[in-house]
Amino acid sequence: MNIIVNRNPENTPLDLADITPVILAGGIGTRLWPISTKRKPKPFIKLWRKRTFLQETADRVKDCAAPYIICSADHRELVTRQIPHADQILLEPEGRNTAPAIAAAAHFLAHKSDKIMLVLPSDHIIKDVPAFLTAVSGAIPAARSGKLVTFGITPNTPSSRFGYIQTEESANDNKLRAIARFVEKPDKTAAKVLLNYGNCYWNSGIFMFSAQTFLNALYELQPDIHAHSYQAVASASRIQNAIMLEQNAFAECRSISVDYAVMEHAPNKVVMPVDMKWCDMGTWPSLLSALLKA
Repeated sequence: MNIIVNRNPENTPLDLADITPVILAGGIGTRLWPISTKRKPKPFIKLWRKRTFLQETADRVKDCAAPYIICSADHRELVTRQIPHADQILLEPEGRNTAPAIAAAAHFLAHKSDKIMLVLPSDHIIKDVPAFLTAVSGAIPAARSGKLVTFGITPNTPSSRFGYIQTEESANDNKLRAIARFVEKPDKTAAKVLLNYGNCYWNSGIFMFSAQTFLNALYELQPDIHAHSYQAVASASRIQNAIMLEQNAFAECRSISVDYAVMEHAPNKVVMPVDMKWCDMGTWPSLLSALLKA
């Protein structure tokens, strides 16, 4: 298998329109039961403003290329109704966590001039969208040069609800910096220590990289997932306006997050700190907090 190393001229124009959003809309959001159910999970419900979380996510990247949406095969019609302008809808025959889902999208996009992917969960609230887009624009050169970029949220409290990213240096500016380590959700005491360091950020779960950069890293670190996800794409079938990943091959992918599979181990990872009034809608407390502050 050929592994491509990305090389992009320094004078290549940088534009949000060159970025392909890849929106992750799988899962059933069991922690928000009973409003989030298997039939109509969290991304597809209206709890924030007058649109669903999925629609809010797609709207904040409207200046980018048309998005790819990855969702359960059971939710194709929901996506079609809510995001009619999607470039591609990829259907998962079963949930296998974020690493296989992102890998499938990367295999598709690597054949389209090796697109830059902006990977977005569909259950976040971002109140300062201009700050988010500024951070994305600032990270484009790094993504084009072969870096795996993640976006770190400037913490304002020692929360134990999020994972942390610790950088190799402390600074107050919003500039890319090398990642020293990822820290799993700490207890309150450990979270206070991390906050006091001044070089730690909440892990937003938002990533940007070229499709081939991600596949290169996946091939080196998780070759089995690389192979099975490739086969799931190569043997995929069309169902009306969507692509169904081949069931047997996709089921062979280990269920693992992209953090564990790739980001924690790859040497070419960097973080872009950003203060964008972000909230992860994973739990009732986080949802109620965000709604009360709306």
